[in-house]
Amino acid sequence: MADLEFIEIPKALVQDRPAFSFDIGGTCAKLAYIKAEPTCSAEEGGHSNGKANQTVKIHLSLYTRDDLDRAFDHLQKSMSESGDEWRKGVVTTTGIGGHQFKTKLSEEIGVQTKNVNEMSCFVQAFRFLCQNIPHEQLLMAPSEQGAELMSRMRQQLHDFVETLNSADLIKKEVDLGGFPDPEEISGALETMQTTNDKTEVTFEDMFPCFLVIVGSAEGILLIEKDGSFKIVDGTNKCGRTFLGLGSLLTGAKSFEELIDLANKGDSTAVDEMGSDLTTGQGNDMYSVIPQDMLLFSFGKAYKQDIESFNKKDLARALLNIIAMDFVQVVALNAEVHNVQKVYMCGNFVNKAEVMRDEISKCFVQRSGFSFGSSKIEYKFVQHGGFLGAIGALLQTIQKSDESK
Repeated sequence: MADLEFIEIPKALVQDRPAFSFDIGGTCAKLAYIKAEPTCSAEEGGHSNGKANQTVKIHLSLYTRDDLDRAFDHLQKSMSESGDEWRKGVVTTTGIGGHQFKTKLSEEIGVQTKNVNEMSCFVQAFRFLCQNIPHEQLLMAPSEQGAELMSRMRQQLHDFVETLNSADLIKKEVDLGGFPDPEEISGALETMQTTNDKTEVTFEDMFPCFLVIVGSAEGILLIEKDGSFKIVDGTNKCGRTFLGLGSLLTGAKSFEELIDLANKGDSTAVDEMGSDLTTGQGNDMYSVIPQDMLLFSFGKAYKQDIESFNKKDLARALLNIIAMDFVQVVALNAEVHNVQKVYMCGNFVNKAEVMRDEISKCFVQRSGFSFGSSKIEYKFVQHGGFLGAIGALLQTIQKSDESK
């Protein structure tokens, strides 16, 4: 794993010098660095007076924790054209591994390191990028598959509403509080779709918000308009749990292998659906449950051996249950704190389109039954897995009058 990416930021806002930072988390090591870029004349295709003179590239590279030697080797080769300037001063690191590998960093790269607060790095990087890069480069658009999943879920809920409206017995259940009001479901779905169809927002419109870190674990940060923030919640059941349980269930030995299995799997082969427990006929409150509605995650695994299931289906069912748990935690906190904007970052979503798709589907599903959730505007942050490393880098290169 060594994905190479970069972002361009305004040169006027940072010190134009070689520098780097590491964010070493529970599973991955994220590297952000600025190096001396080769220059060429206008005749050679250079940009002597153009964008190249106005921006600085922050290069981004991702490694697993057990592949740190390759990360160090890549860094030193990339910085070789920058002389020894980048070794001077204190290098900022963040994440739990910044402490754990402090000695290794100092000895193998030859720098003095200082571990800085991880959450402040995420917030600083997020606010900086919100202000200084184009909106379309900041946030990720839904995939075609994700849009299809959300459309199917909306249709499923709309069909559910029609069934509720046509069943006299169900109307009595609604009055008794046993079923949600069909009109409320329809209104919530419309609100959710309208809210998330927005394509452009200003910096001021983005706050207050949740910045949700979706990595080895999940952390929810509430960021206010003035840049102050606090941790409001989180869960330990996230990317590392997916890797651990996924490895036990499927034998997969890497994140990429496990995600590939999940992407090809069918969770309905493992989960119990409406069609497994109801006929869809009759005139009682259970007969109206949609046949393709999820009832019990891993329900079909009861009294079965693991050999009874395809590894791909187990991986997808596991991914789904983590996505549903994630959305529930975020949505409940959004209602409690009266927050309507949610921005998600971290490599569990940035490096897994299928996870983003499932999270989007779960937000739609939840909006049909928890009406406060329908007002949530949720987005995924481009390069969001590197916010910690970018924030740590900004703490050393961002000009002080631009750091707020």
